[in-house]
Amino acid sequence: MACCGNGTKVKDDPLAFRNHYPLPVRVMVGIFGLVLLSLPYYLLLAPGWNHFSWILIPFGLIGIAAGLAGLSFCLSAILGEAREAKVDLTGQVLRQTSRGLSFRSKKMLVTPFTEIAFFDVKRPSWAQDEAVLMLVPVLENGDSLPAFGSFPSKEEAQKVMALMGHMPDGPAGVAKHWSTSELEALKRSIAAQSQQGNCSHGQKSCSCH
Repeated sequence: MACCGNGTKVKDDPLAFRNHYPLPVRVMVGIFGLVLLSLPYYLLLAPGWNHFSWILIPFGLIGIAAGLAGLSFCLSAILGEAREAKVDLTGQVLRQTSRGLSFRSKKMLVTPFTEIAFFDVKRPSWAQDEAVLMLVPVLENGDSLPAFGSFPSKEEAQKVMALMGHMPDGPAGVAKHWSTSELEALKRSIAAQSQQGNCSHGQKSCSCH
């Protein structure tokens, strides 16, 4: 399954996606961070204070806060926002991971396919190419999950939707341009959905994860 732009594949896995801020946004954030980093100099060093004054205390606090905020913005520009999405056909769940600036803090969101009511196929506001599309899962209660992927066509986006059980026309409506490996993945997904359906009916011989 082809993908492009900011929804790059992760380790050559066509069902794993990583999204970052687009480069122009990161440049703007970095410039803003550099401006904030310069404030401690202009507030504390440039005036050439030659003796202590009580006015130095608020200036110092503002300078320290601006410096820390500037460092945070610069790190954000360098590292970007790291969000990963993995379509797990075996477990029939969508795993979405977001990382903090230090890349040490992780937040994992695991959503079963059955909880996703439908998908919005949207073009990101930053995308210059109209062919860059992303999937936005929408839950039964109307809440939207983070967008993922970056697809060159609506057909490519619909392949992932079909693998997650969203086929309005059923398996017979699968487009002919699917590759052999994609059709095998679809069969595995349908089999996993059928197995989970049997488990939900309380069959004791079935093992669910």
